[in-house]
Amino acid sequence: MKRKNFILAMTCACALAVSAIPAGVLAEEETEALDAAEETESVDDVEVSDEEDTDSEEDETEDETEEEADAVRPTYTALDYVELGEYKGLTIELEPVEVTDEDVLAEAEELVSYSDAVEMVTEGTVAEGDTVDITYVGTMDGEEFDGGSGDYELEIGSGDFIEGFEEGLIGVEVGETVDLNLTFPEDYYYDELAGQDVVFTVTVNGIMSVPELSDEVAEIASDGEYTDLDSWLAYIRDYLIEDAESEWTYNVQDALLTELAANSEITGYPQDLIDYSINDAVSYYELIASYYEMEYEDLIEAYFGSEETFLEYLNAAIEESLDQEMLLMAVAETEGLELTDEEYEAGLEAYAEDYGYESGEEMEADYGETEMSRYILLDKVYQFLEENSEIVEITEDETETETETGDWDEDETEADTETVETEADAE
Repeated sequence: MKRKNFILAMTCACALAVSAIPAGVLAEEETEALDAAEETESVDDVEVSDEEDTDSEEDETEDETEEEADAVRPTYTALDYVELGEYKGLTIELEPVEVTDEDVLAEAEELVSYSDAVEMVTEGTVAEGDTVDITYVGTMDGEEFDGGSGDYELEIGSGDFIEGFEEGLIGVEVGETVDLNLTFPEDYYYDELAGQDVVFTVTVNGIMSVPELSDEVAEIASDGEYTDLDSWLAYIRDYLIEDAESEWTYNVQDALLTELAANSEITGYPQDLIDYSINDAVSYYELIASYYEMEYEDLIEAYFGSEETFLEYLNAAIEESLDQEMLLMAVAETEGLELTDEEYEAGLEAYAEDYGYESGEEMEADYGETEMSRYILLDKVYQFLEENSEIVEITEDETETETETGDWDEDETEADTETVETEADAE
C-alpha cells in the first residue's frame, strides 16, 4: 500500500514542476528528456583527478557539507499556524471498495492488450476504439517539421494527437495512405507550430487485434509465469483486492483530513519553509531546462509568461500542500504523538518495500532520517484519527435511500411551513 502523506510531501516541489508542464502532442523527445531529468539527481557530474591536492579535496568536502546543511528542510511548530478544531469522535461514511468478476476480466483484457499476444491484422477498416499501427509524416509549407514524423500505435479516440488526426483515420482501410489537412491549436506550446496549417501523410499499417482470453493467452501475457487462465485470473484478483484495500485506506484518510480541515483554521505559514520549497522547485525547473537545452528564464516564460506568475503559482501550490501536513502535525503536537525506535524501523521497512527499495537503510540514505521520520509520524497521526473516529461503510442502496429521505424531509418541511403561514393568516 502506497502511503498518501509520503506522496504529498515528496511532490511539494518536483511534481509541481512536472505537473505545470503541459503534455505535448507528438512530442516523444520531450517526454524522454523529462523522464531522464526525473531519474537524474544532479546534472553536474564532476570528476576529481588524482592529481588534485588533498587541501582542495578537503575544501570541496567542506563546501558540500555546507551545501547539504543549507538544504535541510526547516522545522516549525504547527500549532503556531493552526487553530485546531474537533478531530476526535468524527463519523466518516464511505462506500465500500469492491472487486467484482467483471473487474478481474477487464484488468486481464487490459493486460493482454499490452502484451505480445496482440496481433496486427492487415485487413479491415479503422473504427472508433481501434488501436492502429501507423506511419506518419508531418509537413508545413511542403517541408517536414521536427517531431512531426514517426511510427506509432494509436488508439482512435484517445486524444493523444491533435484534433482531427484520429477522426481523420476512421473509415480508412488497412494499407491505405491518406493526407490529413489539420491546424495546430493557437495555444500550442511550440510557438513555431501554434496556429499553423500542416499536412500529415498517414499510412495505416494494421489494426491491433486483442485475442480472447485462454490458457495460451494467459501464458503469453504473464511472460510464462502462469500457464493456465484460472491461475492467472486468481493472481489478478489478489492484486486488485490489495489495490482496493489501499484505495479504501486512501479514501478514509482523505475523508478524515477533509473533516479535520473543515473543523480547523490555518492562520499562516512558516515562511522559511515556503522559501525552502520554492528554491527546491526552482532548482528542479533549472534541471528540466537543461534537458530541454533551454535557458531557465526561457522555460519559465514559455510556460508561465513571467517569473512573477511562476512564483505566485509555486507559492499557492506549496501552501496547499502544507495545509494537509500542518493539520496532521498540529494533531501530533496536541496529542504528544512521537515515534518509538521500533515504529520508525517498521515504518521505514514498509516504505522501502512500497517504493521498491531493497532495504530501509537504502531509502533512508536517499531521503534522510529526519524526512522519513516525518512521513512515518504522519502515518501514525492518520492511524490515531482513524482509531478515534467511526468509519461507516454505506452501500449504494443506502445512499439512494438517504437521498430519497432527504427529499421527503424537504417536502415535509415545506408542508409544515405552509401550515404555519396559514395559521398566521387566520390569526
